[in-house]
Amino acid sequence: MSRVTAIGCALILPLLLAACAHTPLIATVPPPSRDEAIKQLQAVTPCCKTWSELPFQMALPASPHDFTLEPSSPVAELDGQRTHYLTFILPAFHKPYRVLFRAQPSARHLSSSYLLAPTATLLDAQFKPLHSSNDINLCEYIGWRPGLSGAFGSLTVDDSRAKYLVVTTSAAQLKASTYWEQSPTAFSSDASSPAASGSFSIPHGPDGDLSAGILTSSYEGAVDNAICGKPKQGALLK
Repeated sequence: MSRVTAIGCALILPLLLAACAHTPLIATVPPPSRDEAIKQLQAVTPCCKTWSELPFQMALPASPHDFTLEPSSPVAELDGQRTHYLTFILPAFHKPYRVLFRAQPSARHLSSSYLLAPTATLLDAQFKPLHSSNDINLCEYIGWRPGLSGAFGSLTVDDSRAKYLVVTTSAAQLKASTYWEQSPTAFSSDASSPAASGSFSIPHGPDGDLSAGILTSSYEGAVDNAICGKPKQGALLK
């Protein structure tokens, strides 16, 4: 190799590496099917079997934050149910507030997608449940930007004894589904590229993308105006 060629390669190589570093990676392996995800969950050895054994290190975000629960995420067995989980330390209680949850379909094609439907449990300072676990009802809302699109639900914290929040998914949630007013062929959270019209239900699964945090004014419209079911003929959407 000539000296000129070597110098040319030396100059071009960093540019190629830089281009690769900024090129988004495209996943070649599709997400598991719902049945596969459930089988993988049951095959994992749980780390914890009581509420007090769960790790509590993260404060509840002051605004919704994105989380991803994957097949490799930790698993607990609570009340006989194996589940992935998120745990949060709640802020000091001054007045009632709402916690937002937003789930996203597991795949672009809705016909093969599922949603992580959360179950919320509030614990006291001794890590004991204050009330029965709450299966969060999810409702669809498609906004003008991706962060305001998805399946939304919320939990009201109005008990001053609540110190911790545990997010799991219950057996009842896994048997349920969420109403969706779009074609099952594709999902697009970009309002400029609406999916074909239609309605159906997306089943719930054991893992997936979930946003959680204190409900802020930016998300109130999405939560309060989301579509929870097919309206009766002649009825107006809320």
